[in-house]
Amino acid sequence: MRIRVLGVAAGGGFPQWNCACPNCRDVRGGDTALKPMLQSSLAISPNEKDWYLVNAGPDVSRQIETFSALHAGPGIRETPLAGVILTDAELDHSIGLLSLREGSHLTIYGTETVRKCLDTSFPVIPMLKNYCSWEWQTLAPDVKERIGDSILIETVPVSRKPPLYAKSDNEESEGVWEVGLLFQNERSGKCVAYFPTLDTVTSEIESALHKADILLVDGTFWSEDELVSLGATKRNARDMGHLPISGPSGIIEKLASFSAERKILIHINNSNPILKKGSKESELLKHHGIEIAYEGMEVEV
Repeated sequence: MRIRVLGVAAGGGFPQWNCACPNCRDVRGGDTALKPMLQSSLAISPNEKDWYLVNAGPDVSRQIETFSALHAGPGIRETPLAGVILTDAELDHSIGLLSLREGSHLTIYGTETVRKCLDTSFPVIPMLKNYCSWEWQTLAPDVKERIGDSILIETVPVSRKPPLYAKSDNEESEGVWEVGLLFQNERSGKCVAYFPTLDTVTSEIESALHKADILLVDGTFWSEDELVSLGATKRNARDMGHLPISGPSGIIEKLASFSAERKILIHINNSNPILKKGSKESELLKHHGIEIAYEGMEVEV
């Protein structure tokens, strides 16, 4: 099983470390070594031939261009993309489905709550039905789904908070909106955990993380008040559905109890100082044996 990181950035937020515009270069002291990042996404393959995207954001076309294994051809409308696996219905994880409308056939995997949302509040499925052949495959926490001939997907509930565009008067709604995923290679028996958003570590999430040989987890914010201190929002990290990396009960502290071979942070907001090479924050992560994902990073299990 081969996994490639196509993008690292969290959606939205306040542009700072990784933005190329003049205003943001000023904010970061003129450091031009920091480059813009693409939205958080993975490509996974069981056989080096068929590939599945994990989330499809607004950068999906650029991400496909940067990875030759995803290039179309040689036949007309032939593509190695076999499907898209969604962790939620957020725009930065699903809007790229519209850019994939010219594919010959794709299977979309997600929870039933996400399917209903993409059929109504953000009607991607009805919009696509006349463009290409699509099949929906529901992911449920109590059922393992196989992709290809050797990868098992286990779905782990993370949050019941809907996207802002689908939000009702109730802060939470019925059904699972956000999930983490376990990808197990049936041949090797090894497992990768992907949790791009974490606002708490439940016993179920903890159990899933203990199963994994490689962890790819939420690295959105360094501190609880990161965006508040920048004047970008009044909501702190946990209000936005993310455990901060630092501080009591933060990601660093949580990851200490897991014995995975590699611990990697992904889904990183552009305000996060770990993106600045040599920063005290990035050095602290190194001290704790925690890696920072980058575009083009690959893992095999």
